[in-house]
Amino acid sequence: MVKLNLIVGGIGGQGIITLGKMITSACEKEGLKVLVSEMHGLAQRGGAVNIHVRIGDVYAPTIPLGGADCIMGLETNEALRNLSYANNKTLIILNELSIRPVLPGIIPKKVEEVEKLLSGYRVVKVNLKEISEKIGDKRVINSAILGFAYGLNVFPMISESSFIETMRGENNVKSFYMGMRIAHDFIRN
Repeated sequence: MVKLNLIVGGIGGQGIITLGKMITSACEKEGLKVLVSEMHGLAQRGGAVNIHVRIGDVYAPTIPLGGADCIMGLETNEALRNLSYANNKTLIILNELSIRPVLPGIIPKKVEEVEKLLSGYRVVKVNLKEISEKIGDKRVINSAILGFAYGLNVFPMISESSFIETMRGENNVKSFYMGMRIAHDFIRN
C-alpha cells in the first residue's frame, strides 16, 4: 500500500484546516486510510497552523521527526518551522510569501533568507499569490498549492476527480488547475 506523510504549514486564515479536510475527503473517496492531526495556536490571529496528514497503513496521526515525504509551506517561515520533519528525500513546496506575525517584536525571515536555509533540501518554489490575484480571491491559495502538489505527483494514489469533488466554488477548482499547470510547466523546464 502506498504511504504518504505530508505536513502543511501556514498562518491562520490561509485555509490550512480546509486544505486538510479536502485531502481527507479525497482519500476517503478513494477508500484510503488517512489520519490527520491539526496544530494551531493563535490561528484566528495570524498564528501558526500546521497539519500532519498520514495516508496509508499508519497508526499514529503525527509524523515522526525526519519522517515527512512532503512539506507544503503556504508561508516561508512556516515551511522553515517544520524543517525538523524533513529528511534528505523530503520534497519541500515553498510558497514565496513571508507574512509578518501579529505578535510584536517577531520579525520574520525574508523569502531569500529562508531559501538559503533550505538550500540543502529538495525545494520547489512557487508564487501562489499570482494565482490568487488572477482569480481575484486570496482564499484560493490552499487549493492552488494542492493543485501544484498534485501536478508534481505528490498524491499518486488520489485521482484528480476525487480532489475536484471536495472543492466548493468555481474559484477553488480554477486555482487547483492553475497550480497543476504551473507544476507541469516546472517539470517540463
